[in-house]
Amino acid sequence: MKSKLTVLIVLIALTFAIKAYSVEETNQTIIISNVNDAIKIGLQNNKDLRKKVIEIMSANANLKSSLADLILPNVNATLRFSTLDPKTLENSISKISSFKLQTNIIMGFTNISFVTEEKTVTNAFWDNYSLAISASYRIPYLLPFGLDIGYNSYLLQSKNVELAKLQYQKALNDYIYNVKIAYYNYLFAKEFAKVAIEADKRYQENVKIAEANYASGIFSDLELIRARVQLINNQPNLYSALNNVEIQKLNLLTTLGIEVSMISNVEILGSFEEIKDEFKNFSINQEELKKKILSNNPDLKILSKAIELSEASKNVSLSANKPTLSAFFNFNYDFKKTNSMENERYWVDSWNAGVQLTIPISELLPISKSYANMENADYSINKARSDYENFLNLTMSQVNQLTLKLEENRRNILAQEANVDQAKMSLDIVTKRYSLGSATSIDLLDSQLAYQQAEINYLSSWLSYIGNILLTQKLSGELINEGGIYERKN
Repeated sequence: MKSKLTVLIVLIALTFAIKAYSVEETNQTIIISNVNDAIKIGLQNNKDLRKKVIEIMSANANLKSSLADLILPNVNATLRFSTLDPKTLENSISKISSFKLQTNIIMGFTNISFVTEEKTVTNAFWDNYSLAISASYRIPYLLPFGLDIGYNSYLLQSKNVELAKLQYQKALNDYIYNVKIAYYNYLFAKEFAKVAIEADKRYQENVKIAEANYASGIFSDLELIRARVQLINNQPNLYSALNNVEIQKLNLLTTLGIEVSMISNVEILGSFEEIKDEFKNFSINQEELKKKILSNNPDLKILSKAIELSEASKNVSLSANKPTLSAFFNFNYDFKKTNSMENERYWVDSWNAGVQLTIPISELLPISKSYANMENADYSINKARSDYENFLNLTMSQVNQLTLKLEENRRNILAQEANVDQAKMSLDIVTKRYSLGSATSIDLLDSQLAYQQAEINYLSSWLSYIGNILLTQKLSGELINEGGIYERKN
């Protein structure tokens, strides 16, 4: 799974960075032949997925920073120049008097005397230069025991990287689910519109028959009025169904990231028969589905990772009150006097090195910040575990409900399919009698409404069935793998 995710992320990043073409920027006709085409287009345009990829990159950058802090020393170089004010320079000049023995030989005799000498000494200069290099390294001496703060910080950042990847998987899973729902809603909206259009045609035919029979003296004016009223009463259903097709198309385009102004340039193919062929052999094993959810559900993975993050945060707080061992080295190169009695300056080097043990005594107290952080971390761990268990229970309950709903959907589909056939036969019989004048408009209306409702119930059963199937795929995390396949093919 990790290798698939890595390939997927790289491909998406390259697609977003390099690909100059986007469906928003072209005026050519876009043909969506099936749901796979819709998903491909959506993955190319989805901004939320781009954001998740950036979040993964950011988490990786933080991980590298944490690793560098763990294994690399802290090295600093300082170049310094300073100057002093004239008054300080003036006060730094001093005169030193000293006695000196002086020997003179005069006419063969040696004469010894004391001579006083004065010397001007400068103790400060207007220009001062120095160079310093320092290096320090916090030794992870408790690394084997997992108590080093740097090591625990690195582990925490690695958990954040894993969490960012899981959040990308969740976004991908949710997005593919939304694309499929939007695509199938559009196709079913067209089917519901067909039912309304066919009903309108039947009502128009009824009016023609009523007018013919009225002209022949078979129908009264009341029957003719009823036929016309039935036609007009169906108009709101017709308009609503046709508008819903456009609404569902707009919803699909928005989900795919296509500008709504291009609605006339987008052609969406697919039929109800293809949908039935795609889903007619679907089967569900409740126990297998639960196993898939436990191992693949993105939300459960994220909640499980939240527990690990809380535990890692506690380890960071725990290691913060442990002693730290550091090694240091300092090198200085100064332009200064080497003799206090002289005025000449020279470049002089010096260095020092050592090991430092720091014990945070204040953090060992029960009222310290570290102990408070650890207490808070315990609460976070308990909350994360509670969130995981609650979501798991809700999801498993949802699986039990889905199993029952899917079985209910299958039975409804079979029942409504038979009901459509029976309603159609009844409508044909009554229509024939109506044309002969042996059935009233009320009989015909009842038959037509029964047939129309049977068709709507049949389509609704299929729509509910497909929605529940897609929900099981979303819960099991199967759609994540589909997303990876689409990207690699693209």
